[in-house]
Amino acid sequence: MSENKNRFLLIAYQTDKTITFAVLPVIVISYIVGILYSNLDTLLVLFPGGEGDYSFQLLEGVIIVSIAAGSGFLIVFALKKHLILVLKTFFALSFFVSSVCMFWVHGYLFEITFLENVFWIEIIAAVIGGIIGCFAILSFIMGKGGIVAKNTTIFILGIAMGTIFGMVFSFVTFITLIVLISLFDIYSVFRGPINQIFRRTNFSISTPLEIKQSVAIGIGDFIFYSSLVTFITKELDPILGFVSMIGILVGIKITETMLFRYGKFPGLPIPIFLSLLLVLIGWLATTYFL
Repeated sequence: MSENKNRFLLIAYQTDKTITFAVLPVIVISYIVGILYSNLDTLLVLFPGGEGDYSFQLLEGVIIVSIAAGSGFLIVFALKKHLILVLKTFFALSFFVSSVCMFWVHGYLFEITFLENVFWIEIIAAVIGGIIGCFAILSFIMGKGGIVAKNTTIFILGIAMGTIFGMVFSFVTFITLIVLISLFDIYSVFRGPINQIFRRTNFSISTPLEIKQSVAIGIGDFIFYSSLVTFITKELDPILGFVSMIGILVGIKITETMLFRYGKFPGLPIPIFLSLLLVLIGWLATTYFL
């Protein structure tokens, strides 16, 4: 019974098909967003002068990852203390606030890029975010609706958050963030918070047959696949953005193979690092050879 009560912690897209089918539309939409906002300047700098100082940008990335990692450990601590109501309240507020904020930012970016002084676009976007946040609370916290409602919510929020992350951070901050979060994902899945959450939600998978029945793709995977494609497309070049998509898709296929073999496997490291490697090779080729 306790495992069933804890399943609200499994904020994931669940499918019995190949993971590629779920991820492909996410990165395609993110690629288009990166092209649309290719002239947008960096918006978020946590420290004064940070945009021009690589050490500050590096520190920004470390702080963001530290907050994410710390949140995971706090969730596990709350689970051990049986603070289920506290966790549900925290998750509900996080869903609603993050959804409203992310969609408001999308409205703001759309306004300053394509319109002028049409502030109601921001309001409409924030309202849409609030509605989606409510759907997320109903689906995951209150357990209303089926798998389609949950997957649709994950799909929308993954793209909304991922594309924002890919647009607002400076270059060094984003690279630091995505590299460190991918490394932490390895620890988290095998030893850390995600491993503990899977155990307590009774979703630890151990055999290929069970995996083929249902595969869970965490919302964090969607967010960072989306953010990487958006970032590379916006900051570097649409061609390199397309290369990053290929890297992610190939990495996902490799990850899926490992998942079938071991029963659980982190979703970020192989797709992210392979994508970054291919982008680096492509950038070197276009810069110094072509």
